[in-house]
Amino acid sequence: MDNGLLLIITFSTPLLILIGYFIWLSKRKKRHTETLISDWNKFEKALSHEHINGIIKYGTELVWNENLTDSQMKKMKESVYPLAEKHSELENLKNLIYNKWLDWDKDIVGHG
Repeated sequence: MDNGLLLIITFSTPLLILIGYFIWLSKRKKRHTETLISDWNKFEKALSHEHINGIIKYGTELVWNENLTDSQMKKMKESVYPLAEKHSELENLKNLIYNKWLDWDKDIVGHG
């Protein structure tokens, strides 16, 4: 193999991987945007009926959704924490909400 072809392969492979990664990220962001409202409505419905499996399923999806708002996270925290005391199955979701809340609430060194 000559050096020119080897150089092209060496530089184009990471570039193609990077392009693929950004395409995947944009598709994920679009999917999160599309599902946020429906997941939120299903989560609220599960809360109103105290359907534990639905709360866990949609609550987990909402926690990992990058478009979740601060007010939605606060409502999730206020509604899941009391239920977690009655239903031990919600402990994992409670921890996910707590960790996401900590992540959003952390002080970033050098800012502010």
